Amino acid sequence: MKNFIQFITVSCIVCLFIACDKSGSQNNADGSKNTGLKIAYVNGDTILLNYREFRAQSESMDAKQKEAEDMLQSKGAALEKEYNDYQQKAKTGTMTGKEMEAHEKYLTSKQQDLMAERDRLAKEISDESSQINDRLQKAMQDKLEAIKKRDGYDFIFSYIHGGSILLADPKYDITAEVLKELNKSSGEKPATDTSAKK
Repeated sequence: MKNFIQFITVSCIVCLFIACDKSGSQNNADGSKNTGLKIAYVNGDTILLNYREFRAQSESMDAKQKEAEDMLQSKGAALEKEYNDYQQKAKTGTMTGKEMEAHEKYLTSKQQDLMAERDRLAKEISDESSQINDRLQKAMQDKLEAIKKRDGYDFIFSYIHGGSILLADPKYDITAEVLKELNKSSGEKPATDTSAKK
């Protein structure tokens, strides 16, 4: 589902997770204070391709969307056939005025029911997509927060091809580490090439 992919991409992957620890400065080996910022970034394109749970949820929602579309299309085709059959009967003059009026009301009611079902399914898919997004975003933030605290980062940015960060030095890339944490439960290995796309 295109909307789902865009939603997840914006909310979960293109997360500009800025967490600045203002409390302080680190000591150098000679005891002097180091006030420089410690930064890192995560390659959002690589996360999209290699975060196992994101891929699984995307595929699941795509399948659910296609199933709903196929079902609605089938019901719509059946309703269109009923309407065409009614028109043929009406042309032959075998139906009374009351029968025609009743059949038209019946067909209108079925059309309204189909539209209501379409709206209901769209809302269900949208609500489920939002829940999935919230869960994946929380998982991402939890992992980044843990890495930030452990390694003392001041900022963790998200890099994506065509995004606001135009270039990034690979030495600040912690994508593989983040993927390892995200995919830890499944035991899936992160991609070896996590370099930022130019």
